[in-house]
Amino acid sequence: MSEPSTPLPPPTSVYLQVLGPVRVLVGDADVSVGGPVPRALLSRLAVAGGDVVTDDALIDDLWGEAPPRTAKLTLQGYVARMRKVFDPARPGAHSRVLVRRGNGYALDPDATDWQQFTALAGEGRNLLARGESGAAADTLDAALDHWRGDAYADVTESGTVTTEARRLDALRLDATEDRMEAALKLGEHAWAAAQLDVVTRSHPLRERAWELLARAHYLAGRPGDALDALRRARETLAEELGTDPRPSLLALQASILAHDAHLTHPNPAPVTTPVPVTTPATVAEPAPSPARAPDPFAHNIPLALTPLVGRHTQLRELADLLGTHRLVTLTGPGGMGKTRLALELARARTDADGPWLVELAGARDTDQVADALATALGLTVSGGVDGIAEVLRGRDTILVLDNCEQVVAEVADVVTAILTRCPTIRVLTTSREALFAAGEFAYEVPPLDGGDDVALFVTRAAAHLGTFDPDDTERALLTRLCAELDGMPLAIELAAAQCRTLSVRQLVELVDDRFALLRGGPRTTARHTTMLAAVEWSYQTLTEPEQRLFQSLAVFEGGFDLDSARVVVGDTGLLTNLASLVDKSLVSVVGGDPRRYRMLETMRGYAALVRAPSLTTTLRRAHIDWICELADAAFVGLRGRDSSRWMHRMEREIANVRAALTASEDEIDTYLRIAGGVYWYWYRGGHVAEAIRWLAPAMTPHGAASAALPVHARAVAGAVVIHYLAGDLPGLFTAFGLLTDLAAQVTDPVARADAESTLAFFEAGSGLVDQARAHARASLDFGLGAERPFTAAEALMCLGTVDFRAGDHASAALHLDESVAVAAGCGYGWCEASALWIGAKVDLAQDRHGGPAEEKLARMVRVCVDNEDVTSWLVAVATLAYAALRRGDRDRAALLTGVVENRGAPIGYRPAAMDPIDLARYDAEIRAALSPAELTNGWERGAALTRDEVTALVATTPV
Repeated sequence: MSEPSTPLPPPTSVYLQVLGPVRVLVGDADVSVGGPVPRALLSRLAVAGGDVVTDDALIDDLWGEAPPRTAKLTLQGYVARMRKVFDPARPGAHSRVLVRRGNGYALDPDATDWQQFTALAGEGRNLLARGESGAAADTLDAALDHWRGDAYADVTESGTVTTEARRLDALRLDATEDRMEAALKLGEHAWAAAQLDVVTRSHPLRERAWELLARAHYLAGRPGDALDALRRARETLAEELGTDPRPSLLALQASILAHDAHLTHPNPAPVTTPVPVTTPATVAEPAPSPARAPDPFAHNIPLALTPLVGRHTQLRELADLLGTHRLVTLTGPGGMGKTRLALELARARTDADGPWLVELAGARDTDQVADALATALGLTVSGGVDGIAEVLRGRDTILVLDNCEQVVAEVADVVTAILTRCPTIRVLTTSREALFAAGEFAYEVPPLDGGDDVALFVTRAAAHLGTFDPDDTERALLTRLCAELDGMPLAIELAAAQCRTLSVRQLVELVDDRFALLRGGPRTTARHTTMLAAVEWSYQTLTEPEQRLFQSLAVFEGGFDLDSARVVVGDTGLLTNLASLVDKSLVSVVGGDPRRYRMLETMRGYAALVRAPSLTTTLRRAHIDWICELADAAFVGLRGRDSSRWMHRMEREIANVRAALTASEDEIDTYLRIAGGVYWYWYRGGHVAEAIRWLAPAMTPHGAASAALPVHARAVAGAVVIHYLAGDLPGLFTAFGLLTDLAAQVTDPVARADAESTLAFFEAGSGLVDQARAHARASLDFGLGAERPFTAAEALMCLGTVDFRAGDHASAALHLDESVAVAAGCGYGWCEASALWIGAKVDLAQDRHGGPAEEKLARMVRVCVDNEDVTSWLVAVATLAYAALRRGDRDRAALLTGVVENRGAPIGYRPAAMDPIDLARYDAEIRAALSPAELTNGWERGAALTRDEVTALVATTPV
């Protein structure tokens, strides 16, 4: 482009404010950049801090995975408009604020409030650290004056922007705490206490704020209020996080109780190094989809219940490695602290969609690796690894795959498939050996040294003893002990757990004996020998009943509670011996009510090594029998008033269920009893891929004896509904045919009635009206006669479905209303929701949309929320979208369709695929009636709504 013929006018200063609603000042004028999308564009460029953001990244961030065909032209239009705002007197191509570089744009205003804030906050923190409290207070006040509300307060469409907003909000809280620290040093005690009371109420998990509040009260002459603040801090942390406060908070309480003079003449409190004032961290290109606003609780990384000692060098090294490598494997022997290091690293990250922990201790093949991955991420997806990779495409997260050593090759295949298709995914694995996958960086976790090993022992011993302050002689012995344990964290922690019964000198003497005992065993490396020595040494301190219980509890996968332990291993001295194992750190307390317990995999492996084969056989049988009883109870419990409680219970025990299924693969009757009992958990939880795999043996005729036919029929019925949920018609037809054959052979009235209800529902959908009506009436007769209300409710729903398919809408409405009443009366939430849905479809078929149909669907939404039924909730919202379209409310139809797409895509579920008769037609009519612009707008707005907001929206049903 040629240069302009006349000189360009001098530029006008541009000041960008994002610490509150986004605001642009050009000179002295407050100018508007437009609506939500332009503000999101401006904010995305602001986050980049002057770096180029490519066209593709901006389009992904603004429109997600379904941009309009005109996205690039629309983007250029937004840019042109903003250039006119920033440089009104300069031609667009000559804008020096919003510039084109390469294949993207960069925003370079004269100043931004976030940069000024971070610079001042860093300077204030440094002044505070140097003891210049007055200057620090003035500087921090100037920093905080830049805030006008939450960062990027009016921009919710972009995941990248929301991540940056969380970062800035956290820095604001850090600066506020620094200002309060300065106030205490300046004698502003009462004012600081009032300010900190507000902070702790708004952010109750900020431990430093609680400490400052307690100090402010104490210095203001209110020691009672100070102790009350510390009490509230302990209670809040215990209730919200299940953890104890950090040691400094406990030390402060002790100082207050002792009226420590140090509190009134404190040394300058250490503050952490300020975040460098540079461009905020940006997401690697291509940018993640902004379909979901990132949720700070959207992860499953467990909270640390003990402080991390040492490892700071390793954390910095690994953080740098993950910046340049998308696959990092932590290697080393068992007990070296690989898992703890991985979790600490993941917990510190700020990925928009994570992080997520996938525990693979029980996995044995590729299918089980995929199952564990899907379960951890909460995905409802068919197609194995390929389906998971498709759902994860565009996510911005890190996956932590723990305990990969028994499936190294399988994990390598799964990780490679995901990383080659998902450019913004990173993977951190722990394994005793490297995966040898392409692009992997293998990082060997070193032992603790440099005094960190002794510090770990002292910290853990103090937790057991209340206080532990070794003298010089004991420290020298501890240095020797930790060296002989090769600096292994687990071995050191096991040693520290014995301090209640053994002195430090005795520990050193005992560990020498144990090393000699185990050398030459099955392990070939020094570190493995040392780990065995640590476990063996701890094991030998147990009494004989404790040793037997230790061996027996290792049969559980994924944990256990007291009742399950009593059933499987017996109850002679159970509580006393279990408490002893917990005290000696051989069994961990997970938490919950009732309390759950688990054994580390290292401990389970050692227990299996020393356990007699005859005891192993007895325990396996008892464990399988326990799971069989649990499955029978779950089959009924998941259909009653306690269905939510049963869902939570099955979630806790699913690892034990998998172990029992694996152990009973050669006992088909037992296997199908378990799988047929728990399939409703898989259905309601959306674990479709896992359910299809575990129910696969039910899809083959087995020629079972008549006594086993009810078990087989129940499992096949489960296969029918699971394949239906997945939209897998071939699998559905195969299972349906098997169930038809079995139903004709089953003589048990309960099993026969359940099979008949399932047959009736799918026969009606296939047009087999007469057969469906006969099966439904037979099931209803049994349900009424045997006083089994959930059987009667299902049969009534099936009769209503038959009438609907036969065109008898009046009779269908009567049966469905009765089904709703019976299901609600017995607490069978799924059936209540399903009958409401079919009833709404009856109304829609008669053009009775608006009030009748939408009222039923709104109630269905509430029932699904109460029962934690995600898939049925999506079905209700999808049907509501169609009802709105029929009523002429195009905007509501587009919005609700957007909700279904945004909520269904992350778990790989599409209601239209499940119901090809009605929902597929509804969806097609919506897409044909609405313009691409309307659909895109609905998709964008639907992405911003939470589930609670959608529930509130549909509760206001237009007539």
